[in-house]
Amino acid sequence: MMKRKDQKKTHQDKQAKAPAPQPRQDKDYQGKQELLDKLQRVTADFLNYQKRMARNAEEARLWTKAEMIKDFLPIVDDLEQALEAGKNAKDIDSLLEGFKLVYQHMQDLLAKQQVEPIPSEKQKFDPAIHEAMLEQESVDHEPGTVLAELRKGYILDGRTLRPARVAVSRKPSEEAEPAPEKPEPAD
Repeated sequence: MMKRKDQKKTHQDKQAKAPAPQPRQDKDYQGKQELLDKLQRVTADFLNYQKRMARNAEEARLWTKAEMIKDFLPIVDDLEQALEAGKNAKDIDSLLEGFKLVYQHMQDLLAKQQVEPIPSEKQKFDPAIHEAMLEQESVDHEPGTVLAELRKGYILDGRTLRPARVAVSRKPSEEAEPAPEKPEPAD
């Protein structure tokens, strides 16, 4: 029994007497540590950069939105005035003139933003800028020609904002010739 206690003591004594491990002092270890520190700093800088760019993009988006809304406010004012004038209008011509003015302001705003209407009528149907709503037979137009614009489409810097809704021509179907009439039997 005595032997076990002594063995435990000597093991504990050995642990107490063993020197604590010293950090490596060689140049290779220091170089690796410096690289690790640089990597951590670069990673932190990059994460901060990403956050800053996201904030800047959101701020730019909000400013752009605010500028666009600011441009629409005079049109809203014109519409409010037209609605108020419509309550007391005795003739429809003055009311129509007011709405024409509002429409012109809207067209000016779209032009200011480089938004252009898509030319459609008499053009060849293009699925990138047109949305075919119906087909009509036509002997006067080649198949696939836009016959009528049902709703305007718009482009911005060459990109389609909204396709134009159109009616497109198609080749007339060949109808079967009517059967010759049979003579009625004489009584």
